[in-house]
Amino acid sequence: MRKLLLTLVAGSVVAACGRKASPSSEASAAEVPTTPPATSSVATKPVPTVTGPASFDAAQTAFTEKRYGDAVRLFTSYTSDKPDNVWGYYMLGLSTWKAGDRDAAVNAFTLALEKDASHVKSHINLSRVLIEQGRARDALPHVEAALAIDSTSGETVRLLGRVKRELGDSAGAITAYKRAIVLDERDVWSMNNLAKLYIGQGKYDEALGPLARAVEIDSTVPAFQNNLGLALGHSTRVDLGALARSFEEQIKTWR
Repeated sequence: MRKLLLTLVAGSVVAACGRKASPSSEASAAEVPTTPPATSSVATKPVPTVTGPASFDAAQTAFTEKRYGDAVRLFTSYTSDKPDNVWGYYMLGLSTWKAGDRDAAVNAFTLALEKDASHVKSHINLSRVLIEQGRARDALPHVEAALAIDSTSGETVRLLGRVKRELGDSAGAITAYKRAIVLDERDVWSMNNLAKLYIGQGKYDEALGPLARAVEIDSTVPAFQNNLGLALGHSTRVDLGALARSFEEQIKTWR
């Protein structure tokens, strides 16, 4: 713990000089269905050129192997052949997003929601793409729709915090991140994002607890360590174990 503390304090110099934290895992948290719908055939090695209707399995394999251009072509073919399958449009949305075409991703997720307005994953990932486009206000109704369907999803509540933060509603974002942590006491990204808001407000001591706990759970994320080092550089409190335990007790008061 002492070695970690020294490393973090040294790292605070870098963080204080404006080093950007690594992006939130929210940007890569898109989910792929583990059980695809019935398909016409199974292809273990999808080809780049589509000569006929593509199978869902072939297209999903391309996505899983990070051949996003192939996945876009295959899911485009799949949705043309099976236009009523919401999962095809959802996966087309993920594929075009990963391929760097946010406009096409928005279109695909929107089509998925036209097929099934209760498709939570399409609401969530459409929200993420809209946020990346600087359209947090447009994303908010989709986050709220997802929460109306499942209010116990820590992932969605964390996304609500992100939207609130983008809209400049720090109090709303803090409330959302606290709620996400109550739903999942190991949600390290909500801890980190909560702490970043505190740091932005100059409340370094309040940031220490969630950051100490986040690093305790997962010490491999540079963003957590950088932010903790920055907070430690503005505080005289150095017992990370005690800070983490105190934060765990604080969570109980949020229930």
